[in-house]
Amino acid sequence: MKKAMLALLCAGMIVLSGCYGSYGAFHWLHKAIGGISGNKWVKSLVHFIATPIYGLCFGVDWLFINTIEFWTGSNPLAAGDSYYEKDAQGNSVAAVKNEDGTLSVQFVSAKGETANLTLQRDENVVRALDAEGNLVAQYEIEK
Repeated sequence: MKKAMLALLCAGMIVLSGCYGSYGAFHWLHKAIGGISGNKWVKSLVHFIATPIYGLCFGVDWLFINTIEFWTGSNPLAAGDSYYEKDAQGNSVAAVKNEDGTLSVQFVSAKGETANLTLQRDENVVRALDAEGNLVAQYEIEK
C-alpha cells in the first residue's frame, strides 16, 4: 500500500510539474476580502480569520484548476476577467474572457474607429475572428 501511494505521488509530481497557472480561486478570495468596506483593521481581521480558506483555495487551484488550465489552455474561473489599456496617443484596447475560453477584444483608435475581434486559441494557434466569424488573422505559437 505504501509503495502504491509513493508511486502515485511520484507520478502526480511528474504530471503536474508544469502546471503553473493563474491561481484564480486564490486571487478571487484576495480580491473579495480587499473589497470589504471599512477600515484597515476590519480588513485585517477578516483576512486573518480567512487564512484557512486561503489555504483551501490555494490547494484547489494547485490540484485542480491550474491543471485544467495547463491541459486546456483556459482557466474555468477566469470567465469575465477583463483588461483595459490606453496608450499616450489615445488608442485603447479592452478585452474580456468568455466562458468558452475565447477572448472578446475591442480596439478603439484615437480617431474613434472601432474594431471588434474574437480571439480563439487551439493547441498552438491563435485566430482572430471578426464579428461575422470570418478569419482575420492567424498566428502560430512556437513551443
